[in-house]
Amino acid sequence: MRMDANSLEDGAKKALQIKKNDLPLVGAGGELSLTKEQEIETPALINTVDKPDNITAEASRDRLQLTVGVDCVGMALDASETIQAKNSLEKMLAHQLAAAHKLAMTFSKIALSCLNQPDHKVYGQEGMHVVEGARAANTSAKLMDVYQKGLLSLSKVRTGGQQTLTVQHVNVTDGGQAVVTGGIKAGAKDEKQQ
Repeated sequence: MRMDANSLEDGAKKALQIKKNDLPLVGAGGELSLTKEQEIETPALINTVDKPDNITAEASRDRLQLTVGVDCVGMALDASETIQAKNSLEKMLAHQLAAAHKLAMTFSKIALSCLNQPDHKVYGQEGMHVVEGARAANTSAKLMDVYQKGLLSLSKVRTGGQQTLTVQHVNVTDGGQAVVTGGIKAGAKDEKQQ
């Protein structure tokens, strides 16, 4: 039984491997570019890792398809490159940030459009455009908050969410002056703060 399981596991791993001569080139946003022949032979073959397999290739393709559906492919890939996404989770977060940004700006435009309408009846009611404008502005504000929280999440993922707090006790007598200085140093997760 154990030999069969090992044999099947080895077979599955081999089936997922992409042949060296079939590896696509890395394109925009760290996603892999396919030749037309590769697209026809393996339509799910887009990858984000150094040693791709078909699972990560399909995941990469799915990520790109989702950005196509939200109409933010360019922004998503640019965001991935800008943050220098190091793994699939960071790429997904960059794509989510792009989608949130696009929606926030779209709702801002809708809000302005509604609020700039002359005062007349909309759907048989006076002032309805003001209500709809306020709703769109509120939605935009919430999406902007989501975007900003997403950026903070990226920072936490990369730094481990660690903060350094230094508490100093300073005793100043009458007529004295106290000057407290210190360096605030931002750094990566493994850098030590002084």
